[in-house]
Amino acid sequence: MTSQRVEVLERVDAVAGVIERHSSWAEQHCRLHQEAYDALVAAGVPRLFLPTSLGGLEVDPVTCALACERLANADTAAAWHVMVFNVARLMAAQWPLELVEMLWGSDPDTLVAASGHTPLHAIKSGDGYVINGRQRFVSGCDHASWLLSPVMIGEVAGMAVMPLAECKIEQNWDTLGMRGSGSSDVWVNELTVPGMQVVIPEPQSSANCHYQGTLYWCPSRVVFATYVPVALSLAARSLDLVTAMVGDKTPGGSAGKVRERNIAQLHYGKALATFRSARLLFFQALEDTWARAQSRCDASPEDRADLYLAGTHAVQASSEVVRHVADIAATTMITKGQTLERIGRDMETLRHHGFVNESRYASVAQVHWGAELDYPQLLR
Repeated sequence: MTSQRVEVLERVDAVAGVIERHSSWAEQHCRLHQEAYDALVAAGVPRLFLPTSLGGLEVDPVTCALACERLANADTAAAWHVMVFNVARLMAAQWPLELVEMLWGSDPDTLVAASGHTPLHAIKSGDGYVINGRQRFVSGCDHASWLLSPVMIGEVAGMAVMPLAECKIEQNWDTLGMRGSGSSDVWVNELTVPGMQVVIPEPQSSANCHYQGTLYWCPSRVVFATYVPVALSLAARSLDLVTAMVGDKTPGGSAGKVRERNIAQLHYGKALATFRSARLLFFQALEDTWARAQSRCDASPEDRADLYLAGTHAVQASSEVVRHVADIAATTMITKGQTLERIGRDMETLRHHGFVNESRYASVAQVHWGAELDYPQLLR
């Protein structure tokens, strides 16, 4: 384990207690408590994927994934903010230098909340653009300074960075699980931004001078390291909890303990194998991605698809693990106030996320078979 990885994980462990103490508050208020947010900043979470030249840590994807997994053990919503903080920092590799330095040059911890759900409408106006529309699922928007969203300029696709103080947050994030992520909608109404803040990707564009390190040779799907481990944490915790309970739990209509029931043993064995294999596949994919980047080898379409497969499978397999646990835990899984109950809600929410839901298995097949891709350019 590298010294940097040890340091990052130690900083995460140091704030885990603060984050866990505010987990219930986040569930109730549908956003992170300010002290939990501040703890993430203190742990260096905003800097994981930020270039060192901007004050970032520029960690390898495995280190990022391990940090996310540990944070999720304290609070899944807080761990989700590993993605919230770092997705824009990864995308900024192809942005103009002036924009990157405006956002993070003086404050490496500035939060740019992003969502790619619905492109906004942008119209050229003088040297800038006028932007309108509603962006959905903007995780972390209550704590952010900026909004990053795809925009359509006629038929041309771009990305826009907008000051959140000039947008309107609709507090409508009231969901079954992952409630503390604060993923509300944001309305943008006749907002004029300078031309510099609207980026139109060019096919042959190269990374700006801050983005020359090994991390930025990884394909964009390395962003999986920032949120897929949340699902792996839920699966691992559910296995630990059900193991702790079976010795004392007696199912209704039965005189024996759950521990002695063959059907419960079967579900646990399947769940354990599913979890271990999915986690191994995911972390191996991250290791392979990093090794290629260190060799300055471009990822092939198949390489990118395999990373996509590992991330999608980690989430979908984790949800299968939690379902097996539910078959063992029975009513404990649906009793309010039980940790397993919240794990079930969070997992059910995560498995439907647009970037890793079950349909993305088909997206992998499309690459391997040379079929037409059904997912946005942003995810490739």
